[in-house]
Amino acid sequence: MSSRVSAALLALLLAVSVTAPAAAAPVLSTPGPLQQTTETPTPTPAPVTENTTFYVQLQPNGDARWTITDTYALEDENDTEAFEQLAQQFVDGNAGTEWEAAFREANDAATTATGREMNVTSVNRDYVVDDRRGILILEFTWTNFATVDGDRLAVGDAFNTTDGTWLNSLTDDQTLVIAAPAGYGVQSSPPTMGVRNGELRFEGPRTFEPGFLEVAYTGNQGPTTSTTTEDPNPGGALGNTPLWAGALLVLVVGIVVAVGYMNREPGDPSAPVSAASPSDGDDGGGPEVKPESNGNGTDAAEAVSDIDVELLSDEERVERLIEQNGGRMKQARIVKETGWSNAKVSQLLSAMDEDDRIDKLRIGRENLISFPDEDVTEIDE
Repeated sequence: MSSRVSAALLALLLAVSVTAPAAAAPVLSTPGPLQQTTETPTPTPAPVTENTTFYVQLQPNGDARWTITDTYALEDENDTEAFEQLAQQFVDGNAGTEWEAAFREANDAATTATGREMNVTSVNRDYVVDDRRGILILEFTWTNFATVDGDRLAVGDAFNTTDGTWLNSLTDDQTLVIAAPAGYGVQSSPPTMGVRNGELRFEGPRTFEPGFLEVAYTGNQGPTTSTTTEDPNPGGALGNTPLWAGALLVLVVGIVVAVGYMNREPGDPSAPVSAASPSDGDDGGGPEVKPESNGNGTDAAEAVSDIDVELLSDEERVERLIEQNGGRMKQARIVKETGWSNAKVSQLLSAMDEDDRIDKLRIGRENLISFPDEDVTEIDE
């Protein structure tokens, strides 16, 4: 690994102390995103860095979508105004380009070490101001970051260089998160590392030895389909139960239903009513049938709704939240309602925007998220 790559990555990307020729190292500072690069300096609020998160969302094809969030404390309105000026230059690509440059060097170093063609593509910049915090967001796709072998996805060699690894530490305010694709599970991971919701989380400060960040995933790249072509139980629903036993079961069920119907009280809303065959003279104006309670004061329908949330994908959860909020809501509120990180929410919303599932609209200091057909001409501040 060249001294230029080493100095750029270890000093900027991971704030690692290394010995490198001073003349070969680019003149950069940490944190990079708030460095002013224009000739005419803009007053900066000198914010305090709260944290930096590197969020890596793996894709089934081996690509990885990286989201880097730098969070800064904004003490007052002057800090906020200065941050917004710099953030806009960051979005325009005129300031805070150090992260992108560092990762492009890492990409080149990993390509040389692995012999596998990789590229940094689909770069996107954004920012959010919320609760006295300013957040710079850099997103990009690192192609061929992982190797694919059937339903197996392996991560690790993209962290390599010819001299070891370009990622050998995290500072105390940095976090690395590697997330598995939907439907994939972790087959093997670094020792002592726990997996939560398909995510491996590495908190700084810590160091990494070459080869430590090796993770293998297995899963399905498409809907699971059954390979069975014959009925494994030709006896039907009752299997190989003798005919007389099946007839007896039907008779018992019929008696139970009949007794229940005969003993019902007139007007009892719990009495069986056929939706397809209403009683004679019923014009639909009868008493409303209430959902059954689950015993805890919660309607059964609400209980089912609560259970369904756990079965929803991340995209469906966001769409459900937007629908519950009248078709539009602020990005910061989505972060609060879901409990997800800013990096994950930003990456998820960008992907949904590209798929035309939602629209992102900058309103003042925040992003307004809405459905594509939602009228946002009147915004509730």
